[in-house]
Amino acid sequence: MRRTRQLKVGLRVRDLDASCGLYRKLGFKQVPHTSYPGIRYLTFGHTWLILSGLFIHSDHTAVRDQAARTGPLGNGLVLTVPTRNLQALHALWCAEGLPVTLEPADAPWGRIFMGLDPDGYELLFEQSPSR
Repeated sequence: MRRTRQLKVGLRVRDLDASCGLYRKLGFKQVPHTSYPGIRYLTFGHTWLILSGLFIHSDHTAVRDQAARTGPLGNGLVLTVPTRNLQALHALWCAEGLPVTLEPADAPWGRIFMGLDPDGYELLFEQSPSR
């Protein structure tokens, strides 16, 4: 049997439990894993999101380690999350007090909005048109 290849994205975060809770509210499923207490594994479809505490492990070089620990976090990375109810997700985002960088708007492929998570990672939420 061939192994399934999956996209895995790792984000270093300041507050592991708060970030994990937020992503679970967005529809990510947490995968129980107790071997590494400073890491949370989540899935969204076939994609894995691996959250790790900002200071839980070191990087492959001292320079990269220092850059990862001192930030700024999130610059240049955008996670796109599909949703069936953009308005409800926007309301949740606002209720969490998180910054919205683009209010709900129409795009050629559907309806979108963008916001920053607590560590400055930008998420683009997209709702495809109903068929």
